[in-house]
This record gives sequence, C-alpha cells and structure tokens, in this order.
Amino acid sequence: MNRNLISVIVWDVVPVVGAYYLLRAFGVSEYIALPAAGAAGLARVVFVAVSQRRLDGFAAFMVVMFGCVVGLSLIAGDARFVLATKSATTALAALILLGTWIAGRPAAFSVAKKFGAEDAATARRWNALYADQPGFRRIYVVMTIVWGLALLAESALRLLLVYLLPIDVMAGLSTILLLTTIGLAGAWSAWYGKRGEARALTAR
Repeated sequence: MNRNLISVIVWDVVPVVGAYYLLRAFGVSEYIALPAAGAAGLARVVFVAVSQRRLDGFAAFMVVMFGCVVGLSLIAGDARFVLATKSATTALAALILLGTWIAGRPAAFSVAKKFGAEDAATARRWNALYADQPGFRRIYVVMTIVWGLALLAESALRLLLVYLLPIDVMAGLSTILLLTTIGLAGAWSAWYGKRGEARALTAR
C-alpha cells in the first residue's frame, strides 16, 4: 500500500472514525460522539495548519463531513436519520468531484499526486505530462467521473440499507461500505493511472 495513503488513513481517518466508535463503545450517545469525533478531526487540521503552515484538504473534508452529520442529526433527532446523513455527505462529495470535472479542473489529478506521487520528481513529471499531453489529462477526467459515480452508487446503496437493516448492523456496515468503495476505486485508479502514464510517456 502506498505510504501516502497509509499516512492519510492513520492521521486523517483513524482519529475521527476511531474517536466516534470508541465513545460509542463506552456507551456515549451518538449526539455526543459525533461532535467529539469531529473535534478530533478539527484538532488534526489545526495542528497541520499551525505546524506546517498549510491546510490539509482531506482532513478538512473529514471535519466537514462529520459537521454535516452533526448538524442534520441534531435537527432530526432520529437514529436512522443519523446514519442516513452519511449518505448525504458522501453524495455531496461525489457531486463536488463531478463539479470539478465540469469546471475543467478534475480533482482526481490533485488527489492522485497526494496519494500516488512517490516523490517531488514524480509530481513534477506528472505536472509536465498533464500540461503537454491531452491523453494524460483525459485519464484524470475519467478517474474523476468514475469516483463521482462510485460514491453516488455507494451513497444510494447505504441509504437503502439504513432503512432495511437493524441500526446496530448498519453502524458498522456503513463505514465498511465507504472504505470498500474507496479501496476498490483506489486500486482501479492506481492501475488505470499507471497504464495511462506509460502510454503518455510512449507518445512523447
């Protein structure tokens, strides 16, 4: 597994998700666990911003996602709706991804550099290919569309299961569905991107 991806999981995902499930394991209600988990993610964003003088976009996204869940759950006050709001935030992320494609700046390229570029030299090579090769740019257009559609499909499936399965089952399955979708899409992206880069280098 790519070291950048491992770093993101360890520092940006585990603190937020782990804080929520740890508090729930100790019997804390979701209305307290959710904002506490969001606070863990916020602490990470603040730490990176202060120590490295930069905003970590992925960590900020995690905070926004949990913030949306907190806000909507406080309005509804229903356990199933709390789980359903996760589908809403995933769908919002999917629509944002598709929006970057429509705007002509597919987000998959920036994400690929963050997770896949092994070093600064690789990132510079990708930047040059992106600027010079229409075929290379097309790779990230396709990736962005596939990620957006995959997240929309996952969101719709999770929303359906929330109202079909017991809450205790969906509390864990909800996270598994999202991580599985991200894992499969990530594995496909790595294969597709490597193949596309090889073709672009051959075409130069």
